[in-house]
Amino acid sequence: MLHLIAFDDLDSEQARTCLALYQPGDLCVFVDHGHLVAAEFPLQGPGYLLGQPPLPPARRADLECIDYDRLVALTAEYGPVTSWYS
Repeated sequence: MLHLIAFDDLDSEQARTCLALYQPGDLCVFVDHGHLVAAEFPLQGPGYLLGQPPLPPARRADLECIDYDRLVALTAEYGPVTSWYS
């Protein structure tokens, strides 16, 4: 499963719901405000940042930046998608 993460607070109801559905091996793409929680998100699978540098300073240095074309390809590859916007 692919999760689009755009919330900015890991201590929120939305984040808890997302983490309850998140399974080892799931892919996460951090978008918009999600860049702010990427450094603290407990990844157990692949993770990416949507967008091009420069990105917010709180981003994970170990995550690859991808564009919309790559996001579409990942969506086709991983199947079901959840989106978590705040």
